[in-house]
Amino acid sequence: MAGAWAIAWQPLYRPGSAIGYALGVTGGVMMLALLLYPLRKRLRLMQNWGRLKHWFMAHMIGGALGPLLILFHASFRFGSFNAGVALGSMLLVVISGMVGRFLYRHIHRGLYGCRSSLQEAQATLTEELRALEPGLQGLPQLRSHIQAFLDAAATAPPHLPGRLVHALYLGPRRISTSRLLRRTAGSNSPAHPHAAPTPESLDALLRAIDRTLAAAQQAAHFATYEQLFALWHVVHIPFLCLLAITAVVHVVAVHAY
Repeated sequence: MAGAWAIAWQPLYRPGSAIGYALGVTGGVMMLALLLYPLRKRLRLMQNWGRLKHWFMAHMIGGALGPLLILFHASFRFGSFNAGVALGSMLLVVISGMVGRFLYRHIHRGLYGCRSSLQEAQATLTEELRALEPGLQGLPQLRSHIQAFLDAAATAPPHLPGRLVHALYLGPRRISTSRLLRRTAGSNSPAHPHAAPTPESLDALLRAIDRTLAAAQQAAHFATYEQLFALWHVVHIPFLCLLAITAVVHVVAVHAY
């Protein structure tokens, strides 16, 4: 941050100087190289050009480092009209990439993992519920609160706008349910006093409940994230093409004038 402030407000170098030019060329090449990843995924000619996760890793690194170099090249200013358009296109791609990364991690296992499925999300929820069942014996209030959340999670509307509202609502609902369960567990009197859980077992039970609530939320919104990720692809690729066009126009304008 200190370096960015110094470059933005102190005349350390100009975008057209040797340092600024080198930063721009390096960052621009890295940003244009981002187009190679979607080509690697779709062109049969490139199907055997290395493992896809390595391409994705390079795509992620280039998508983070390239814009940073471009910002330093521009000294954190928009400059001329064509430079401003190119910089704006780049920032649009960066924001789109951040949104895509958020959606990606909700439907994949890990950063470079395989794509998950709705069936896997539901199977995870079933396993968590089965593991939770023994610990809820004699604790009807906890069971009631958990079931209320599961019912709320299972009532996602069929259309996308309604599911988006449901997704925004279910996250805070899960947090409030978790807090309610902890308060209830602290003051709960089991039906059979001799079966009262120890503090250690109660803490373990509450952690298991949190995992179950999270699994229910993931299963409820998996289809929503899948559809959003598909729509994101439709938007992100044109953004990359727009970036390529504006970058080429900027480079031609700089060298021609």
